[in-house]
Amino acid sequence: MKASVENGKIVFRLPFFENHIAKSAGARWNAPSKTWIAPLNELVASHVVNCLPPDMVSEEIHRLCRPSVFVPPLSCDPSSVLKDVRLLPRQLKGVTKAWPLPGFALFWVMGAGKTLSSIALAGLRRKHELIQKLLVICPTSIKGVWAKEFNRYAGFPHTLHVHESGKPMLRGLESSPFPVLVVGIEAMSVKSGPEICKEFLSGGVSMTILDESSRIKHHNTKRTENVLELYQESQYRLALTGTNITQGLQDLYTQMQFVEPRAIGEISYYSFKNKYCVMGGHEGKKIIGYTKTDILMNKVRPYCDVIRKSDMKDLPLKSYQIREVQASREQKEICKNLRNHLRLVIEDKNNKMKNVLEAMLRAQQVAGGFDDEGNPLSSNPKMKELLELLEDFDGKAVIWARFLPEIEAIRAALNAEYPGSVMVMTGNTPQEARQSMVDIFQKSSVLRFFVSNHSVGGAGITLTSATLAVYYSNTFNLEDRLQSEDRIHRIGQVHPCMYVDISSDLAVDKSLIESIARKSSLANFVSHSLSQGGSIDSLL
Repeated sequence: MKASVENGKIVFRLPFFENHIAKSAGARWNAPSKTWIAPLNELVASHVVNCLPPDMVSEEIHRLCRPSVFVPPLSCDPSSVLKDVRLLPRQLKGVTKAWPLPGFALFWVMGAGKTLSSIALAGLRRKHELIQKLLVICPTSIKGVWAKEFNRYAGFPHTLHVHESGKPMLRGLESSPFPVLVVGIEAMSVKSGPEICKEFLSGGVSMTILDESSRIKHHNTKRTENVLELYQESQYRLALTGTNITQGLQDLYTQMQFVEPRAIGEISYYSFKNKYCVMGGHEGKKIIGYTKTDILMNKVRPYCDVIRKSDMKDLPLKSYQIREVQASREQKEICKNLRNHLRLVIEDKNNKMKNVLEAMLRAQQVAGGFDDEGNPLSSNPKMKELLELLEDFDGKAVIWARFLPEIEAIRAALNAEYPGSVMVMTGNTPQEARQSMVDIFQKSSVLRFFVSNHSVGGAGITLTSATLAVYYSNTFNLEDRLQSEDRIHRIGQVHPCMYVDISSDLAVDKSLIESIARKSSLANFVSHSLSQGGSIDSLL
């Protein structure tokens, strides 16, 4: 047998003169086993069947080349499977478009109702007896949000279990008429997560929802590999994200591999990159542009629905402001020393990128009012600007900061000026307490300031009682920025929202804001192209 399935992979055992077959399937050479190994999906399986004699391909690979799933016409109102709520017209459009396809993506901006629409789609498939179980993979920070929304709006019988890392799957879940399992995507990076998911999905027709699908944008990570392996385990798949593009068009590849590998049709990430990316920079290894993007957009468009902020006419206006402050003499001196150190690091042929990143993080800490050892500086222009900004503001505000010392300093400064008005959420906040904290902040007339870092409070929660978001510091991650922005600007918000970046005149702060703006421009072009058509070949 020249091609078979082993340990969730397609394994080739070929003579030397047939190695090109394995390479064309996107396989990689595994020296210890002296075999070629390729991903396990229908696209690769179909390629193998076309390239090798039938008797040289295992029966399991033949079975992977399954026909498309037959889906009957939608015979009822999608809102009928929900309780106490109805889908909006734009949500109905997305659910109706997703209905006939086994794999689909809702590329909707945060606040557009992805969770509710996903529940409706799952309920419809259950009602039509197309699925027997549902798996939800989402960021750990919003597992509780999924549980709350599902139990609140699902108008059909179900048994929901939120999986906690290190604990076995709930006994008796499989005996439920419609079991729902919620798993944190972080668990997919380790052995236990995929095992739990595969155990749950076995023995029945299922649907898998991948929330924040951009978390698998990196093609060569263990998390991505484990999530993509679930493709064969789940007959229906739904990807959700408002930030499908955070680095470049290459972010689309793995997300569409989960949705439907045949959509893009490229057998491997490298064939995708060779076809659609323009390479340059050092040794030609950096993506400097894109080509044939009209072809790519045309391939992806049938498998997704896009909602942009501009499509949500019922949301209030957003406005942006940058408040630049002059760094202190002390801050400038420390950054000068850091620049000199960084120059030596870069010139050192043995340096590691880790050292460069560490120097940049230290510079950002200095901009936030701390020396390169993390100690508070005698003068902090950013904090002074923050207090002056809030002095003229009488509503609720969310303040985003990257580092824990910044958050603690903000907490202390605000409590000194406005005692009892501050709520803080960090990675140290117990997972089970976070949603109740959000609920309290939303309703409280005393709490005015919600202080958090982007990775903890920036996803899956609603803070529409606030109308001001202040960025004391940023990350280079566009997803962090967009997610955090939409905590206050989403369904339920009725007032205009203001976003203020407090930026020092140090280079590190300026580069962060410029980087985010550049990435945001690309993401907007892609969203427009997927919804309206067009080419972005010249965009860097």
